Amino acid sequence: MGIRSALKKELMNLDSQGLMTADDVRHYLQMHLTRVKDKNMHCFNLIARFNTHHNQVQSGLLSQEIALTHEQHRLFKEVLYPKSALQKWLAQQ
Repeated sequence: MGIRSALKKELMNLDSQGLMTADDVRHYLQMHLTRVKDKNMHCFNLIARFNTHHNQVQSGLLSQEIALTHEQHRLFKEVLYPKSALQKWLAQQ
């Protein structure tokens, strides 16, 4: 993570609000899928699905991932994901 990203994340105070950036979500998926037998392919598929969802959200299009809710930061206009929604989406996979 670069210094700008770290500073921006700290200014948004995401940890105390239970929110994650798209990069945080990708890192979370990689770290928490170590128990899967075919980890590489499963992790790749989930990250690809998340990336597709994130790109659709940024473009203003509807996404197929209904359980993966998001919100937009008021000041920085960054798309953020609640950690609870991510865990719920991951449990459905």
